[in-house]
Amino acid sequence: MMPLEFSFLEKLNLVQARLRQEINFKPASFEELVPLDMDELDKIVCPAIVLAVSRSCGDHGEKSDALAEIVQFIYMAHQVHKLMKDDSDLAEELRQFPVLVGDLLFGKFFLHLCQERLLQFLAPLAQVIGTMSEGGISRWLSRDRRLTNDEWLKIIEKESASLTAIAARLSAELANVSLPLQHQLEAFGLELGKAWGASKQKMESDVIQSILQKANDILSEIAAGTQLQLQPLHEVYNFMVRHLTSDRTIPESGL
Repeated sequence: MMPLEFSFLEKLNLVQARLRQEINFKPASFEELVPLDMDELDKIVCPAIVLAVSRSCGDHGEKSDALAEIVQFIYMAHQVHKLMKDDSDLAEELRQFPVLVGDLLFGKFFLHLCQERLLQFLAPLAQVIGTMSEGGISRWLSRDRRLTNDEWLKIIEKESASLTAIAARLSAELANVSLPLQHQLEAFGLELGKAWGASKQKMESDVIQSILQKANDILSEIAAGTQLQLQPLHEVYNFMVRHLTSDRTIPESGL
């Protein structure tokens, strides 16, 4: 596991500690209820995007920490629901647990919105949950077809990149930056999510590198048009480059 080199690492560790506390069920642990095998990217990408945008936009408030947790609850709930199977010989309790645990995580996302007085984000987050589900349905309907890269990327954009995009935009909105900048950061989050999804789909390295280059181009545009301190965004971008590419043909973004 690579050491994390984020300037906001303390906040990221705090968010992850709170998440672990929230999913510590009694008498069973989260891992005992559902076999959700999350790697480092699964645990880090969504909250890191929220915190990086927040820090780059000069927002050091606690609401961004809460938003990072909320977005991760949505991601985990979606991943748990993907564990659902319809095998005829599957025990009923194994069929039901992913539904129940996923719904619990969705419930926690809504509870935290209420507790942190972030209900203004309910509509866009509910919409992205629907978009992610549409992506999952498209994937299932395409299970017997051989899809082109463009077709896969359309599914990935809905299924995972829509969440990283909204994570970036809502964090920027919380920081009260301009609407055009919110859209730029949303586009940056979208490209990171697409590269992540393409890697999970084991797409060709040149496809992943092309997507990451688009993300880097967006960072350059933001740097040219604002006075923001973009180090946290560069850190997240470089983290993704190191994890998603193996031949190092994509240079890391300058800090």
